[in-house]
Amino acid sequence: MELMIVLGILAVVSAIGYPLLQRTVINGNLRAAAREMVGDFNSQKQRAMSGDMNAPGSRIHRISLNLGTNSYTLQRCTAEGISCTGWENLQVKNLSAFGNGIVFDPGDTKTTTFDFHPRGTVTFVNEGQVALINNRGSTATLFTNLSGRTSVDFRMQ
Repeated sequence: MELMIVLGILAVVSAIGYPLLQRTVINGNLRAAAREMVGDFNSQKQRAMSGDMNAPGSRIHRISLNLGTNSYTLQRCTAEGISCTGWENLQVKNLSAFGNGIVFDPGDTKTTTFDFHPRGTVTFVNEGQVALINNRGSTATLFTNLSGRTSVDFRMQ
């Protein structure tokens, strides 16, 4: 009889605790994806600032978002000169690596291409904003300013 009572108590505690644990894990995956992107933004800025001095064009680096596949590509300029006409893919990262259900929010993502220049500046069209959302409705919004500083704002559900 005591064993049945203990098992009943464990079942109730598990029924209450499992959804909370699941929510924590899903939101943790969103946080990890956003922090990885911030790290990639900082990395591309550093690469641009420390590139080959003899080939100024090759020092330009880029992050290009693909909203359709929920992936982004880290790129390096392969051309010389001030404006870049060719890009080499350094790495492609997919948001699904951080868990199912994490995608770019196309309604709140304002730009899909960020170019990092040797002086540490960033150029982009519109606002430097990228939004991620998970299947719980939690969001992570990355903001990048013209000086290359990137921050993230979390709204957890």
